[in-house]
Amino acid sequence: RLARLGGAYVVASTGDPQAHGDGLRALGAHEVVAAPELASGTLDGIVDCVGGPQLVQGFMKLAPHGTLVSVGHSAEEPEVFPPGAFYGDAGRHGRSIVTFYLLDGQPLEPDLTWLAARVADGVLDPHVSWRGGWDRAGEAVSALLERRLHGKAVLDVS
Repeated sequence: RLARLGGAYVVASTGDPQAHGDGLRALGAHEVVAAPELASGTLDGIVDCVGGPQLVQGFMKLAPHGTLVSVGHSAEEPEVFPPGAFYGDAGRHGRSIVTFYLLDGQPLEPDLTWLAARVADGVLDPHVSWRGGWDRAGEAVSALLERRLHGKAVLDVS
C-alpha cells in the first residue's frame, strides 16, 4: 500500500494468486503473480520477505540499478544463485541486494507517528485478521507460524 501511495507500479507475489489476488489488488497491487519471475518486465525495487528461491528469482528480475531489500527469510531454504547471476552484461548492471535491520538506525518514533496518522485517517489499513487477549497469545503464535493468518495478529492488553 505504501509503495502504491508513493506512486510505484506494484507487483505482488503470492503462492496463491487466485485466493489472495483480490485482496492484494485492494491493497494497491497493479499485478499479482505466483512468483517474481512471472512479473511482466523488469523491476526497479523489490522488498523480499521470503528469501530462498524467491529472493533469487527476484534478483534475476531486477532492472539495471535495481535494488532488492531482504527483510525476512520465511522460506528457510538457501539462496542458490545460478552461474553468472552477478555479471553486469545484458542490462543487469548495477543491481544490488541489501539487508534490512529495523533497530540499527534513526529513531522509529517519527515514522511510527506518520504511519499511525495514516491508519487513523483511513489511508492505511493495518489488515488485522486475528485479535484476542494475552491469555490467547499461544493461539495467535500458532496461527502465524502455521500461516493460517493473512494479516496481523493483535494482542489486547486489559
